[in-house]
This record gives sequence, structure tokens and C-alpha cells, in this order.
Amino acid sequence: MDVARTALASCFHCHGRIASGTALFIEVEGRHEPVCCAGCQAAAGFVLSQGLGRFYRFRATPPRADTRRAAHDWTVFDRTAAVARYTHRRPDGSREVGVKLEGMHCSACVWLIENSVTRCEGVLNVSVNLVEGRAQVCYDPEAIPLSGVLRAFERIGYTPRPSSYSGSAPETTDERRAALKRLAVAGFGMMQVMSFAAALYAGAFDGIAPSLEQLLRYVSLLVATPVVLYSAQPFFASAWRNLNAGTLGMDVPVALSIGIAYGWSLWTTLRGSGPVYFDSAVMFTFLLLLGRYVQMSLQHRSALRGDSLHGLLPESVLRVTDAAAERVTPDEVCVGDTIRILPGERVPADGTVTAGVAEIDESLITGESMPRTCRAGDPVTAGTINVNGVAEVLVTRVGQDSTLATIGRLVERAQSVRPPVAELADRIAAWFVGGILLVALVAGLYWAHRDAAQVLPVVLAVLVVTCPCALSLATPACLAAATARLTRGGLLVTRTRGLERLSRVDTVIFDKTGTLTRGIPSIERTVMLQERATSTQCLQIAAALEAYSRHPVARAFASANSVPKATSVVYAPGRGIEGEVDGVRYRIGCAEYVLAGTNGQHTASIDAADDQSLILLGDRQNALAAFLTADTLRNDSRRTVCDLQSLGLDVQIASGDRAAVVGKCAAQLKIVRARGGMSADAKLDLLRGLQKAGHRVAVVGDGINDAAVLAAADVSVAVGSGADLAQLNADMVLVADALSPLPAAIRVTRRMRAIMRQNLAWAAAYNLAAVPMAVAGWLQPWVAAVGMSLSSLLVVLNALRLLRTDAPGQPPAPSTQRVVAG
Repeated sequence: MDVARTALASCFHCHGRIASGTALFIEVEGRHEPVCCAGCQAAAGFVLSQGLGRFYRFRATPPRADTRRAAHDWTVFDRTAAVARYTHRRPDGSREVGVKLEGMHCSACVWLIENSVTRCEGVLNVSVNLVEGRAQVCYDPEAIPLSGVLRAFERIGYTPRPSSYSGSAPETTDERRAALKRLAVAGFGMMQVMSFAAALYAGAFDGIAPSLEQLLRYVSLLVATPVVLYSAQPFFASAWRNLNAGTLGMDVPVALSIGIAYGWSLWTTLRGSGPVYFDSAVMFTFLLLLGRYVQMSLQHRSALRGDSLHGLLPESVLRVTDAAAERVTPDEVCVGDTIRILPGERVPADGTVTAGVAEIDESLITGESMPRTCRAGDPVTAGTINVNGVAEVLVTRVGQDSTLATIGRLVERAQSVRPPVAELADRIAAWFVGGILLVALVAGLYWAHRDAAQVLPVVLAVLVVTCPCALSLATPACLAAATARLTRGGLLVTRTRGLERLSRVDTVIFDKTGTLTRGIPSIERTVMLQERATSTQCLQIAAALEAYSRHPVARAFASANSVPKATSVVYAPGRGIEGEVDGVRYRIGCAEYVLAGTNGQHTASIDAADDQSLILLGDRQNALAAFLTADTLRNDSRRTVCDLQSLGLDVQIASGDRAAVVGKCAAQLKIVRARGGMSADAKLDLLRGLQKAGHRVAVVGDGINDAAVLAAADVSVAVGSGADLAQLNADMVLVADALSPLPAAIRVTRRMRAIMRQNLAWAAAYNLAAVPMAVAGWLQPWVAAVGMSLSSLLVVLNALRLLRTDAPGQPPAPSTQRVVAG
């Protein structure tokens, strides 16, 4: 291939113009294809070398050329500050980064990225969101640096832009602005074309001069063209992607109807005779865009988006040092810094109050409308507002490790996973689209034999009136509205599949410590069982072991002084902890667990009250000491249990604490079925037994100690604190320090299921009534467009009723009765 021929071709990789004199090629299946630059040559060569050449056959739009990418130095992102800002460390040591990708346009791009980047050594997982143009990458920092991950995207022709959960992200604003522009163009075009159409319709009855009729047609063509080419462009692009992927999405009949109406009208206008349907094309486009704009607005309200959290952080913060106080940006705040929060300011990072008293508004995080008074020792969360007072805060978590960023990641996870009910609705919609096309074809053939003039209006009416928008919106609109309602109430939905399942549960199993109780136990008595150790020594050993525990009871040992270092620690969920302190092997936990690791038995009698939990400490020889702890019920535990029982649910307790302690807690809460002394395996057996009997079970626990039973539950609800959020693996998280959002959530999800059924029933009834009318020729295409759009809007507005579901009542007065702690 010579240079002259190359100059006439476009780049094989990016389809950009090839400059005169450029002679660069890439060999593809024996052919030499031209490329515009060395960057595209390298990118195409890498794609082909990885066996991913199918990308070039299936892509809808080529990646845009980026002449700057050759000059990119990605190693700047390997600096400690950049890694801390843009990535999040997961519990297993891997890191997660969100990347905005420039040049990603279609499902083939998604396929290429996921199949190429995941082949890089050290990349554990890649999840691509085509709609947002974003990829979430989990990688092993020991095997590949962040720069290597970014370079992997660059090699295949996409420019990566790492995004921070604490940074600004204009994608939502840009999406809304673009939608409004398309809607405005379509609205203006519809008003103009409809006025011209009214004149043409009047002329058809009363007569009109041929020259004036032709003028009105050409003016209609002039106005309708930007509506079809600009405003309706998303419908055509989506339909093309669906067809390339071998699926029938709901935009296929939309694109067909708009394209046929405009194409036929263009032909008849140029020919000078025949009916025109510019009014139907522009009205259909406008009404569809209006419905989707309403849907988009609802989705943006559904929950906090990780990218939109920048607005919840202050522009500056007062950092206090020994020398003076200085104003810095939130990005400059590090763990260990002391910051001063003034009245009206937002908290820029997670931390602990060290001095002063402040009233903190946590409504954004917990849904609690009343401010919380924070004194020395109390935690505060990034994004909350200091309503009154001045407090100095020791920073404990910043950037990607903050509670605010963690909530953003959990929400993004919820938005990226579609529940089975939504996938079922999409499959039904796909079959429905095939049925629409078949009905339109049969109707067209019928009218072709009976009255050829009716073929086009009948086919258009069928395609328009049966557009499955209402069917496709029936489920996601309800899920989005329910998610928004629960988020405002303090229940964070991390997997939308849990919404539909929660509406069907008939049994709720609670853990006790830290769930029904406050999880702030205190040591009320220490019973020494051997004389070879003092109570102070035993307390120090216990504190050394409990430092590795996330169980709420570990807080009881936090006040110990001169705590030694424990090594070789092994955690037994629901039973206790084993480890070495000063070369001696110890166990702490329930009596059965500790005594199983000793050679003998303790002989002292331990007189524990029914409201005290027993924690045993022992070595290889004997049990050394028993610690008796007590805790109190949460303020709203009674109200929550009562509400759940009034909803017809069977409420049970499954705890690892002593049976006597669990029994007293159950009596106070009027719970009939309560079991104590249960290991993690015993809880799992209980759950599976209930499920085998046909029950649908929700489990409420602390999210860490109950990980196994939460994972097996039909619906898992974790009571999470800021420190634990990143490690929770539940369907829902109670971010508020309360249980009352749970019965409210069940009411919301039950109403959601009812509204979902109403929406699906309406969509089915509408189509059953409208299709025969369209086939019979009783509906004009523009009337069909109005009917279809009103049907879709009705579905969305019906779903919005979920946002007005009554909030739960205020929690009762604080409980002062002591109960349990194990």
C-alpha cells in the first residue's frame, strides 16, 4: 500500500484522518491496514497480540484518538499521596481504584477492556459500567503498581482518568445538561412542527394551495431534521448497540418508528406527494425524552453517588499544630492531624473529638434529624455538619478510607448489580420487542392487501403504541424510589436484590451483642480461678488478645494499662481468640472454647447474675480468670421488635452468649424463641433448618462476627459502624445507631412490591387494549405516541409514591435496664 492510498484511508484503530505522508501499517489477517500514528499502531498491535481481534468486528464506534497519550507519565500515580487519594485498601490487602475512561462507546469496548486488562498480572477483577464510562479495578499492589493498571488501559486505546471519591465528578451534571439540551430541541421542534401539521390537516379538509402545502412540508422537514439527528440520537445509538450484540432492546422499535416516520416523510416531501409524519416523529421523540428525563432524575435521587460526595466536604479546614493554626484543603489533611471544626463547618475526615463540645448534624449519613452532642472521645464522620460549638478532632481516617467514601463504594456496588426481578423484566421486554416487530409485520402485510395507504400509519402506530418503555420502567423505577426512601431513613442498600427479598421474609433472626444491645459492655467483676496470676496480669493478657477482636465485647478491655503485644493470634468466630503473650499460649472467650484448650478444669464456682456475660481466660494448663460483663439494650430495641411482630414476622435471637443472659434479654423484648451458647456453625444450622422448612429469613448482625450466617440468609442486614463499613458484606447496612429503620424498610419493600405489580399490570393492560386498536387502524401515530408516553410517565409517577411512605416513629425513651454482653 503506497502513501497516496494511505492518505485517502482512515485509521484502522481510531478511524481518524491519516495525515499526508504517513506510512504506518498494522497486519490484520494477512492484510496491511493503515494507522494514523505510532500510538494507534501500538494499541492495535496489542489488541491483536492478545487474541482480541473480534473487537474490531463488533465495536459500534471506534475509540477516539488521543494524541497526548504518548506523553503521559503514569508513574506519578505511584506516589504514596496519589495511591492514598485514588485507591482504597481492601481487607485482603488488595486495592480498588475507579477509572473514568475516555473513548469508550459500545459493548464491544466493554468486552475488550474486561478481556484485556484482566490478563495483566496482578489485576484481580475489572468491572466496566458502559453508561457512566467508568471501570472499577481491583488489583494486587505487590504485583502491579497503579501506573501499570492505567498503562493497561492506555495500551488498548483508552485514556484512563483515575477518580477519587473525595474529588468532584461532573458526570451527573453533564448527563442532566445534555438531556435538557436534547429535550429543549425536541420540545421546540415539536411545537413548530405540530403547528405546521395543524395547517396541513386543516388544508386536507378545507383545501390548501399546493405551493403552500409544499412550503409547510419543507419547513417541517427543516425543523424535524435536528430533532431526529440530534435529540433522537441516543435511541439510534442504543438500538445499534443492541443489534450488534444480537439482542432486541426497547430502543429498537423506537428507532425504527422514528426512522421510518422521518424517512418516509423525507421521501414524500422530495417527491411532492403522499402523507408526511414529521409530527409523529418529533412528538414521539419529545415525549420519550421527557419520560426518560424524569426517570433519570429519579435515579439520581435514589442514593448518594460516590462521585457526588465532593460537595459534602468543605473547601478548607483549620489544621491545628503546636506552632499555629492554618487553613488547608481536605486533601492535605493526614491521619494523626488535629483539626478544629467551627460552627457551620463540615467535618472533612473521620476522627475522634479530643477537646470541646459540638452538636453534629449526621442526617446525611444516618438519617437522624436531631444533632448529636459530641464530647471528648466521641467519633465524628466526614461530611457531617457542626451545628453549634467548637471541637478539636484527631483525624483517624481520610480520603478513600473515610466512612463517606466507603458509603459511596457501597452505593456504586448496589447500582452495578441488577436484581433478578429486574433481569426478568428485561428478558420479558426483549421477547416483547420481538413480538412487537412480528405484530407490526403481520399488520403491514394485512393492510397491504386491503388498503395500501394504511400500511405506514398502522405499522407506525403499532411500533409506537407498543413501545415497551412502561414495561421496562416498571421494575427499576420502583427499585430506585425504594432505595431513595430507605437511604433517607438510615438504611443503606448495598445490593438491590435484597429489596424484593425483604418484602417476602417471614422470620427475622437477631444477634444479641452489639445488635439488640448497645455493644458497649463493662467489666463488673473479675473472678480469679488460679493463684499463679494476679487480676491485673490477667486483665492485661485479656486486653492483648482482645485487641485483635472486632466483637463489641472487646471494648470492655480497652481501658487496660501496660498492655503487652500478642502474637500468632487465631480468631474463632463466635467462640473466642487464641494467641501468644510473652511466649505463653492463651485463650479467651466462651467457657467451652477456653476449657477445650486446657489440660485441667477450674474448680472455683462462678456466681454470675442472669444479666452478666461470662468471659473465660485460660492457658494450656487451666482456666485463669473469669470476667463478668454487662450491657444495656438499645433505645429502640423494644419498639423495633414490637413493630416487626405487628407486621406478622417471627422474631428470634441466636447468640453465642450464655443461655441465661439471652433468656433475660428475650424476656425483656417479649421474644419467644431465643437460643444462647450458639457457635457460628450452630447459627448456620438454625438458619438452614428454617429455610428448609420453607421460611424466608432475614438475619441482623454485626456484619463481621456473623459473616457466615449473613452470607447464607435470604436477606442480610448489618449493624455497621464507620470502622466496619468497608468490611461488611451484607445486602443492607444500618448506618444509623438504631434498629427502627428495619420495620420501616419492610413496610416500604412490601409497598414497593405492590406498586411493582400495579405497574406491570398497567403495562400489560395498556398493551392488550392498545395493540388491537392500532392494528385496526383506529389510532393515528401521533395519538399512539401520546398514549405510550403517558403510560410510561404513569409508571414512574406511581413509583414516586414510595418516596412518601410514612417514616418510622421516634424511638422510645432510652432504656436503663441492663441485660447482656456476650
